Amino acid sequence: MKNSMWSKLGLMSLAGSMFVSACTSVEEPALVQPASQTEVLTSPETLTDGNARKRVERNYFERFTNQLFAVPINEDPSLPFPAYFPGSGEGNSSHMGKAYTFLNQYAFFGPDGLQTIGAPVTQYFAEELENMGIFVDNDEVSSITTDGKGNSVWFKNINNVVTPVSDERSEFIAEVEIIGGTGKFEGATGEGTVVGNFNPQTGAGSSTIQGRIEF
Repeated sequence: MKNSMWSKLGLMSLAGSMFVSACTSVEEPALVQPASQTEVLTSPETLTDGNARKRVERNYFERFTNQLFAVPINEDPSLPFPAYFPGSGEGNSSHMGKAYTFLNQYAFFGPDGLQTIGAPVTQYFAEELENMGIFVDNDEVSSITTDGKGNSVWFKNINNVVTPVSDERSEFIAEVEIIGGTGKFEGATGEGTVVGNFNPQTGAGSSTIQGRIEF
C-alpha cells in the first residue's frame, strides 16, 4: 500500500510545496558561498534597547538529504489522496552551518487534477520545533530550516511542479518566500528557488535552496 501511494505521488503535478515545471532532468546548482562583496545594506531596524541596526541582504544557500512520508486521510485505502506529506532532513545552510529542515504539504484532487498546497509545518513537527526553542504562530509556514539552537528561517511555498523521471526518481523545482524566523533571523524576508528530487517508492530524496535573504 505504501509503495502504491508513492507511485501515484511520483506521477502527480504538484502546486504548493516546492516546485515550477521542468520538462527535462534538473541539475542541482553548485554550492553558493555567501559573498560579502555583494551584501547590500537596506532599511534600519530598531532594537528593543533603542539602538538601530542595518538589515542586510545576503546570498542564501542550503542543501539537505530528506525523508518524506505519506499520511492518507481518506478511509478508503484504495484512494491515497487526499493526504498530507510531511518530511524532515539534515544538511547545511550558508548562515547556520549544520542544519535541519522540517516541511509539510497537502495533496488533493482539485479542478485541475491532483494538486498540493503548503500545509502548516507545526501539524506534525510542533513538538520537535519547540524542543529546539522554535514556536511558530503562522500557519503559512510550511517549511523551516534551523540550526537546532534557536535560529530558524521560515518558508512559505508559492508554486511547484514535479517531473517524473523514472519509477524511482522524480525531480522538482519550486519558488518559496521567506516570511520570518527566530533568533538572528527574526523578521527575515526574501525568496528562493528549491531544486531537488525524491524516490516515489520510498520518499527519500535531496534538495537545495538558492536565493536571497534579508535579516
